[in-house]
Amino acid sequence: MDLEQIKNPLFLKNLNSGDLKDLCSQIREFIIDYCSRNGGYLSGNLSAVELSVVLNKVFEQDDLLLFDGNDLNYTNKILNGRKDELQVNSNGAYSLANAVGLAVSRDLDHAHHNVVAVVNSLDLLSGRYIEALNLISALNRKLIIVFNDDTTIDKGIGLVDKLLSTLRNTRSYNNLKENVKGMIRPVKKGEEIIENIHNFKTSLKKNVLNEGIFSEYNIDYIGPIDGHNIKELERSFEIAKEKDYPVVVHCITTSGKGYKFAEASTNGAYNHVSIFNRENGEFALSEKDDLLFAKTIVGRTYEKMMAENEDLLCVTSRNINDYGVTNVFAKYPLRSFDTSSSGDNTLSFASGLALDGKVCLVPLKSFELANSFRVLKNQICKLNKPMLIGIIDDGNLNYDLLSNLSNIYIFEPKDSIELQDTVYGAAHLDKPSLIIYPERCIEYCKKDEFSEIAVGKWPVFGNNDNEEKILLSSGYDLNAIEEIVSQNDMPVRVVEMNSYLPLDETLIREELPKYDKVYVYGKNLQSRMLKFINDNRLDIDIVFLERRGVKELFDTI
Repeated sequence: MDLEQIKNPLFLKNLNSGDLKDLCSQIREFIIDYCSRNGGYLSGNLSAVELSVVLNKVFEQDDLLLFDGNDLNYTNKILNGRKDELQVNSNGAYSLANAVGLAVSRDLDHAHHNVVAVVNSLDLLSGRYIEALNLISALNRKLIIVFNDDTTIDKGIGLVDKLLSTLRNTRSYNNLKENVKGMIRPVKKGEEIIENIHNFKTSLKKNVLNEGIFSEYNIDYIGPIDGHNIKELERSFEIAKEKDYPVVVHCITTSGKGYKFAEASTNGAYNHVSIFNRENGEFALSEKDDLLFAKTIVGRTYEKMMAENEDLLCVTSRNINDYGVTNVFAKYPLRSFDTSSSGDNTLSFASGLALDGKVCLVPLKSFELANSFRVLKNQICKLNKPMLIGIIDDGNLNYDLLSNLSNIYIFEPKDSIELQDTVYGAAHLDKPSLIIYPERCIEYCKKDEFSEIAVGKWPVFGNNDNEEKILLSSGYDLNAIEEIVSQNDMPVRVVEMNSYLPLDETLIREELPKYDKVYVYGKNLQSRMLKFINDNRLDIDIVFLERRGVKELFDTI
């Protein structure tokens, strides 16, 4: 089947199980190929291919299917003719709460369509989903939750196994298990009895999950089922459709299904990937001695600092490999905490540690900043305690949010030297710090000794009075900008805005009025700078330019 020709999922109605299986293989190959060439969310989407295909077959066009963001929704987008939108985030990470609202609205309109929310293991354990489950219990509306229990997320075990792992790992439990087997095996039909016990244990897993979680919220339970078995998925979803109250369909799936390197990974390396060689699984941006991911540089710097200060801790919201702190967790397991929770809950946890004198590194993805903003503004910014919040920017950081913060330092270093010094210096400041760095690899120059950072003092490239123009920018574009200015002997003074909070008020007040126009590459500081200029009644003609490429920048100015 030509995936390019798919406009909507109606064609699925005429396909049998064999056809669906072939389609799933084709979609899986497309996802692997797409991610190898463009990067993206690989493992989670490979795990959810069959359940996404069957959902689109079983349910109708007017039914509402909500997927929890890009780590699960590639197949659904392909089946709805939206292949060009694979990298576009949709639904965010709140599909369960969204689904409850849609279900209530449907009932108010006396409509009868289904509302289906697809969530994964880590999200279902987070605080926002516990709150959503409470809401579902209170409202008791017809709603279907498809729970994608990825069996190799993070530590390589699914939610059911997590719930029972404490019991299974106790000495008394294992001794009892082996003693019982030893007594039963010699008797007549002993192996048959042992098999029955195994079946009972499987049933127990189901009942522990059912009684231990969902039944507490008056949610019916179907499963656990094989999330790659098309017939079993069809049967389960058809049953779920007939319920007139909340029901969860628990699907056990394999992370990275169909791509051996992703299936074998236990550290989350293939969850969100950069460009890679699909034949051998090697990433095009593989780290070298002089080329490391910025998050790795932050992790290495902090690991070295932790060796010298026992009050330094590391806190993450989920898979530690995503944040570059795998070695930190391995070397300092008692001072490293994976909350397996949302960003706002993780920041609240770190706030408690900070109140008692601990200094935490809390790395977050840029999309987590919006989800955590309330805690960041209302808790972190009022701490007056040092904390390092690393923001790994995938290019979609919402800088407007940063303009609403106060009582916090905000840094964006231009290279690995500044990045290391900023991480070190931020741990010694009197307030929390937010440090922005890119998701990609950057040139790495190791520092044996770290330097203190100059807060609120923007470095200047070019200091003579013959420069006709002045250009302000920040981050990793600065290196290319300075190189072009130097090589072409351009009469441009370049200012590095390495801190957004505080501003370099002296430079703004004393230097910028000397120029006819002041160019700012990037709108990250637009509202804050304009407010300062207006408040101080400065005569400055300032032009904010979109970040569209350094070469195009010099054609503009």
